[in-house]
Amino acid sequence: MWVRRGFIVLLCVLSIDLFGQSSIVDDTTKQIYGPYTTFFQRFDDIKNNRDNLHQVDSTIGNMHRFSVVEKYDHKYQDLGNLGTALRPVFFTPPTQIGIRSGFDAYVPYYITADQIEYFDTKSPYTPLDVVLGGSGRAITNVKHTRNITPYWNAGFHFRRINADKQVASFGKGDNQTFSNAYYIHTDYQSPKGKYRGLLSLSRIYHKVWEQGGILIPEGDPINSYFDPNADVNLSNAQSQDFRVGLHVYNHYKLKNELQLYQSFEYVQNRNMYNSIPIGSDADFYDQILIDPDSTTDQFQTSQLINEFGIKGDYEKMFYSFFVKFRNVNHFSRYQPGNQRFFENSGGFNLRYDFDSLQLIRASGEYILGGFYRLGGYYFNKFFTVEYWRTQSRPAIIEDTYFGNHFEWQNNFATPSSDLLKGSLIYRNKFMRVEPFASVTNVQNNIYYGYDKTPSQATGSAQILNFGLNLDLTFANKIFWKNEAIYTEITGDTEAVNSFRIPELFINSRLYYGGYWFDGKMYIMFGIDGHYKSDYYAPAYNPVLQQYYLQDDFLIPSYLVLDAFLEFQIVHVSLFLKFEHINQPSSNGYFTHPHYIGQPRIFDAGVRWMFFN
Repeated sequence: MWVRRGFIVLLCVLSIDLFGQSSIVDDTTKQIYGPYTTFFQRFDDIKNNRDNLHQVDSTIGNMHRFSVVEKYDHKYQDLGNLGTALRPVFFTPPTQIGIRSGFDAYVPYYITADQIEYFDTKSPYTPLDVVLGGSGRAITNVKHTRNITPYWNAGFHFRRINADKQVASFGKGDNQTFSNAYYIHTDYQSPKGKYRGLLSLSRIYHKVWEQGGILIPEGDPINSYFDPNADVNLSNAQSQDFRVGLHVYNHYKLKNELQLYQSFEYVQNRNMYNSIPIGSDADFYDQILIDPDSTTDQFQTSQLINEFGIKGDYEKMFYSFFVKFRNVNHFSRYQPGNQRFFENSGGFNLRYDFDSLQLIRASGEYILGGFYRLGGYYFNKFFTVEYWRTQSRPAIIEDTYFGNHFEWQNNFATPSSDLLKGSLIYRNKFMRVEPFASVTNVQNNIYYGYDKTPSQATGSAQILNFGLNLDLTFANKIFWKNEAIYTEITGDTEAVNSFRIPELFINSRLYYGGYWFDGKMYIMFGIDGHYKSDYYAPAYNPVLQQYYLQDDFLIPSYLVLDAFLEFQIVHVSLFLKFEHINQPSSNGYFTHPHYIGQPRIFDAGVRWMFFN
């Protein structure tokens, strides 16, 4: 209730004098405000004294890439429909080294405190994005922000995702995913810049009607998976992910070289899996431990984080040192009492900006008990190099779990990793070439094994990545952007087997972009392609919201091609997209075992940016 009231109050504040400022023009009726007068910063910019302001992006080029998978350049993979459970394709060392819940499949849909944008606007700014996808898929994004005074800004962001089932659907409105997310924010700084304060509240309610994958009779041909009327494994199951976060930040500048800051954050996430009644879905479950008629598993994790630090700028150098106190409370429906965790840590951030094209950064954090993250990177216009050493705590769900279908108690060793990567950069007017490579040594990796429960690999694995980014320009109007990554995994057998990464991963986009009609309209059209080589991708277990090892279903290599058209007139942009134009008759591709990718479909969308 308090969340709703706070939201209504902020909307009222934002509406003050709205009509008085609804038409901000000069005496020639030409609008004087636009993207060039509207700027924002994110929390990391503010906390680390990066004074560069980001101008709002009014360009086109990526509008048609509206799903989370596409926004992350296919480095995440879902279950073939908007809003479904996500998994990173490549291993990345964790940045959260302390205790966490381990329910991560829907985290990329949540708008974290680090992603919230704090604006400086000369006029009210309201961008509206609407995607109307085929087969009942839609995304709506609405933002509004305004300066209440020259030093005080407030705003909100609302996003909704809806997607109907693409397989075994009863018709329009038969939802597979539904997601409401929003955040409200305010930002104040004193006239002389001595003080700055931020406040944000972010919330998401994400619901998925789980299907458990497509079910075809043994011996049927593989194209049976692509029948839209095929049977599915689950008919009465739902997953829910609820998250809410409150963030407060303050800093005070005694002088440039010495500043004090404090950051407070409260985050709660609640994960639920319901199967009511179990009924015809009983064959899907490996076992039933508590209730043979229905499953109502629920887990809740709350955390309070208080961070205090000093920071400052000395000529081209920035420094910060901090202490952090973290209190985590975990509740499980079928386990007595609550699990409580207390973590005390300290750390630092250092940065030296040689100029706008060269910088070096180092940072580290140590949690009492032996968990830490330490590393840094160097960047200039010719090459980059980066190194991170990480030793993190196992997730709560990896250590202990008790629900209607699974139970375990583990005492895992601490997983650790070393990441070293670098790249070379060459660019001229017509091309940009960036070969890159990385090696990650992972010890004591925790994964979900063939029995769908957590396991820990003995020994270590070395993940080698070799890649190339290649961008070409022809006649200043034809562009070809490419990314290719080759992966090889070596090391101890069990550790190697705990990772499932395609050997070859490719993104490629070929398109035309130029002004038409005497410069009044900018038009882009082309082909977007993505390819993965065949591999035994992990299977998905909706009960735990986790991916686990399997060796029975080979995901064939496949190239997906999307055709798109985007055009822009002043502050209005539109796109048309024809997904999976290369889909053969009665066939397609798989994202994970028993889950197919998006069939051929037509999408459209509009973005309208208001600056009054």
